[in-house]
Amino acid sequence: MSKTKRVINGQGLVEFALALPILLLLRVGVLDFGMAFFVKVELENAAREGAYYMVYHTSDGKANSFALAKAAVQIEGQGAGIAIPLADIEVKCLVGTTVDNSCPSGSTVVVTVRHQMTLAVDIFFNGPLALSDDARMLIP
Repeated sequence: MSKTKRVINGQGLVEFALALPILLLLRVGVLDFGMAFFVKVELENAAREGAYYMVYHTSDGKANSFALAKAAVQIEGQGAGIAIPLADIEVKCLVGTTVDNSCPSGSTVVVTVRHQMTLAVDIFFNGPLALSDDARMLIP
């Protein structure tokens, strides 16, 4: 009877060893999904912060406002632990569907933020996960 008990204990160990990698992969995937969701929300917040800056500081001079709006996006990202390079931030003003960076009253400011996120389960994907978000606000 003790021999049978040892075989059953060994069987459970083998089943656990077979199931463990799948369970770990699922756990890491869930953590990656949660982190991607967090980064997406923070990109949305950063884009909104840049658009707010453009709406409330258009009297600072247009060229200066664009640079400071990008800086506001970077500061918001840094507050969440996300480094956003200037090359991944785009600020433009639209009059209808035409780009007009003089940002006249009644135009829409569009701030787009992009971010490349490396996943822990990257072996199943071709490269990092590309996330982006934009915010649109009307300039008074």
